[in-house]
Amino acid sequence: MKISLAQLSPEVGAFDANFGQIKDAYERACAEQARLVLTSELAVNGYPLFDWIDRPEVLEETHRVLEALALLTRDRPTALAVGHLDASPVGSERSFQNSVSVFESGKRVFHQAKSLLPNYDVFDEARYFEPAADLRVWNCDGFRLAFAVCEDLWGRFHEVRGRRYHRDPIQDYHRLGAQLILSLSSSPYEWEKRLTRVRVHQEVVQALGVPVVYVNQVGATDEILFDGGSFVLDASGRKVAQLPYFEASQVSVVWDGRSQIIADSSEIRDNELPEEEWEILTQGLIVGIRDYFSRTGFKKAILGLSGGIDSAVVAVLTAAALGPKNVLALAMPSQYSSSHSLEDAESLAKNLGIGFEVRPIKFAFATLSREISESRGQLQSVALENLQSRLRGILLMTLANHYSSLVLTTGNKSEIAMGYCTLYGDMNGALCPLGDLFKTQVYHLARYWNRSRGEVIPARTLTKAPSAELKPNQTDQDSLPPYEVLDRFLLGYLEENQSLLVLEESLKGFLPLSGVGSVRDLARRVNLNEYKRRQSAPILKVSKKAFGVGRRIPIAKKY
Repeated sequence: MKISLAQLSPEVGAFDANFGQIKDAYERACAEQARLVLTSELAVNGYPLFDWIDRPEVLEETHRVLEALALLTRDRPTALAVGHLDASPVGSERSFQNSVSVFESGKRVFHQAKSLLPNYDVFDEARYFEPAADLRVWNCDGFRLAFAVCEDLWGRFHEVRGRRYHRDPIQDYHRLGAQLILSLSSSPYEWEKRLTRVRVHQEVVQALGVPVVYVNQVGATDEILFDGGSFVLDASGRKVAQLPYFEASQVSVVWDGRSQIIADSSEIRDNELPEEEWEILTQGLIVGIRDYFSRTGFKKAILGLSGGIDSAVVAVLTAAALGPKNVLALAMPSQYSSSHSLEDAESLAKNLGIGFEVRPIKFAFATLSREISESRGQLQSVALENLQSRLRGILLMTLANHYSSLVLTTGNKSEIAMGYCTLYGDMNGALCPLGDLFKTQVYHLARYWNRSRGEVIPARTLTKAPSAELKPNQTDQDSLPPYEVLDRFLLGYLEENQSLLVLEESLKGFLPLSGVGSVRDLARRVNLNEYKRRQSAPILKVSKKAFGVGRRIPIAKKY
């Protein structure tokens, strides 16, 4: 049996475009004489839908597309398995189900709803979907095929981590005598998650003794990145096919009806993948920026280019995502800006071929600070520093309006965690590409970019002490621990959820035991600045715990 894996890039609400992608994949599968083509979870609708699911036209449009997809299969030997939104059975607690349907000979011949509904991190499916009442298999040419929808195969993996579900679909597949597992997924990217995915599905193979075909979507919905990386495992758990990361693709494999699956070696060779995680991360950030702009209807980006590491990395990613001619960078020096920062910003812009303008703020800053001081007295240092940042924000937003552009913010996870950013200043913008990367990771990404794509980021940007340059001789380490130490704390506190006692022990000798800069002081600063993060631009999620939709912390709290 030949099976075609269609790794597509569906967009939320783009029903006609999604239909077009599925149709093209189906036509290719027919041309290759495949018996079945498999798409990803909710391929008709895009994922995630969140509360947009409640709009009545969403289900109406879904049914329209499903009818059109059924017609595609009329008088043709290739069946189509597609993920989509569906209405729940009468009497259900929730109105919708996350489903897969198989269309053959112009009609729906099989339907299965998702059984396990994730309710953690960016997922909130128990809020929207009714779980499957039962699981069944599809009898295709005498073979029993089971369809799993993403989380259905992850239950045992999460159970050992303290998250329990009401059922174990793998036991049902075993009871039903499934001979092949077909998994439709919309699994978000995070650092090295691809390794975990393969391991989880190898455990399914080991439990059932049958092959697994896994299809994931690609693209980005707001801050959530989908990396694809679809694969096929034979009954021994050996990977026999692998699709690219962050790239729409399609490949066919042949199942012998027992344990073996054979891939078309020429197609797999064409889709060889970079193994270095930094390359996959780089591709993901580029796709995240590109899709955010294209799916919100914008083509041009504008950002502040300070000569520092963060804005440099955002600039190179954005130029790759949108094309250099669609990127405008502003250098906005004040009286505290160093000459080398302006030189480095200009050099980077020239290397990238992006637009570059110098718009000093020192005169506006001097005028405003003098006028306010005349009536209020000498302004506090923090007010003077933030005034500079907000003046830059005004310039960026004004020119964004003028050029019909979106502003990209340049903050990283370390700074955002510590509140080392200014509301209505450097936090202004539509998207924050680096907000889930610690400062040390930003440096690593910059070095990787220079190694893999040419020396475009100036060497001095990589070696000089990081500074906001908002007062004379300022460096970040005037008020923050060294980033190598700070990032170790933040990784443990934010992503690994370590206790303060554990962090104090592991960082003994690197941080003071009490007072300013201690573990407890850093934790206090993280919690204090939740109100800023609530007003942040969407942050592209690349870790297991990012600021944004997957991390919900009260602003007003005692701790």
